[in-house]
Amino acid sequence: MATVNIDNPACTENNISSSCFRCGECCTRYQALVEEAEIQRIADYLGISTKKFKIEYTDPRWPIQGKFLLSHRDNIGCIFLIQHDKEFLCSIHAVKPHPCQDWTAALSRKECRHGLSKVWNLTISDTGEICGTEHDKEAFTKHITSISA
Repeated sequence: MATVNIDNPACTENNISSSCFRCGECCTRYQALVEEAEIQRIADYLGISTKKFKIEYTDPRWPIQGKFLLSHRDNIGCIFLIQHDKEFLCSIHAVKPHPCQDWTAALSRKECRHGLSKVWNLTISDTGEICGTEHDKEAFTKHITSISA
């Protein structure tokens, strides 16, 4: 959990641990590359055929046989990304593809820093402290605590 840095009340020490801040930034910037086996697994989860999955959920512009990119919706990101309040969630989280499973969120990643700024109005200082208003830091800390529990 974050703790307040007494020397700088606008910042919080960067000792937050979480697998994901649920900012949706990675799901907005990147398209997951999936193979046939993953398509089968996700299609089964959705209760549809692999043919229907490929038509409705993959990017037809991808030219490599046997590999597919999950579609993105304009200005939203992955077709399976949904927003709930400030959280961005994966509607197929239980069967999400390997590139998504392999993603490791960290405040050292530019994508996570951008998401922290976009969703929570917080930044990271050069010394690794989370900076922002007390209200925003408190809301973020409360959020991280709720998803880490």
